[in-house]
Amino acid sequence: MHRVNIRSSKGFTFLDSLLELLAVSIMLPLAVMFYLFSSHFLMDLDSSATEFRLFTLELQQYLDGSEQVYITRDGKGLRIVRQAIVYDVELYGSVVRKRKDHQGHEIMLTDVKNSFFQIEGKRLTIQLEFQSGAKEEADYALALFD
Repeated sequence: MHRVNIRSSKGFTFLDSLLELLAVSIMLPLAVMFYLFSSHFLMDLDSSATEFRLFTLELQQYLDGSEQVYITRDGKGLRIVRQAIVYDVELYGSVVRKRKDHQGHEIMLTDVKNSFFQIEGKRLTIQLEFQSGAKEEADYALALFD
């Protein structure tokens, strides 16, 4: 009777290749799921998108109850008159800044490459392009009080 040594290191067996193929077929879907999870996680960490959302919320507060809204600097800026106070929101260098009554300024948004403000009727559209190449757009319905 001939004994088979299973733990022999001689050669490559078909059974070994099947076990390795099984291990790889289990690990590859896990690797893909990890990649997809990490890409969504990294998108959530994108600070420019979060900063833009905060910018739109802050701008909405200034537009609520505004009496007049003008486009300035050939579409690069916006002037809001609210309760006899003038707010200028404009692109300056690579930041969008807010000035109150032509004094000082407060940075509202950073790393901006280009901006375009447009008013059509009672609708304000803001288009921003960031240094990273991302483009964001926001629309506001203007309810102007006289």
